[in-house]
Amino acid sequence: MMDIPNALLYRPNMEHYHSSVIACFCMSDGWNEQTLLKLKERTGASFLVGIQTIASKAEYPSIAEGIVRCQHEDIQQVIKLLDISPRGLIGIDVIDIQDLFKRAYEYNFIYSCITDPSSLDREKISVHNLINQLSDNISVKGFLVGMESSESISLDTTTYVIEALENCIIADDLDKYYCTSMTSDPDSFCLRMIYAKDH
Repeated sequence: MMDIPNALLYRPNMEHYHSSVIACFCMSDGWNEQTLLKLKERTGASFLVGIQTIASKAEYPSIAEGIVRCQHEDIQQVIKLLDISPRGLIGIDVIDIQDLFKRAYEYNFIYSCITDPSSLDREKISVHNLINQLSDNISVKGFLVGMESSESISLDTTTYVIEALENCIIADDLDKYYCTSMTSDPDSFCLRMIYAKDH
């Protein structure tokens, strides 16, 4: 199980479906309930997540545990967030992600990535860029935030990110998950977030 990715993106025309825990698919690729059932069986996935690009008008398949809306160019960023690692200062597992999708079916995706060797405030710039993509005083019922850095993320940085995000969110009953990871990209700090609005 340790060698099985937590999340992979699948296409209908793939010759071979590698195993994963979360099978992700683009809703605009023409999947239907029968082909998604076959996907789940062939990959051994615990659950399915549909990726809906802004331009896509595909209907929600009932077999999927949830959907994530994003821009087409951000699809791989969504997969990176869902393919979480248990390593790092804060670690979660796929059970946490599955619990999050039980809380809400529809999620939006945003992210901010700063790669600048001259910047001493990559973390602060990244978190404020992320917050600027959220509506003022947005009401949210669940979210997952992934912090990724070229260096080990300190407790101070983690605390700063959490406090900055939660200060701009309104929630009576909020399911929230954070995870941290490292990247080989030099001088980089990225934040990825899926969130469900509380309508």
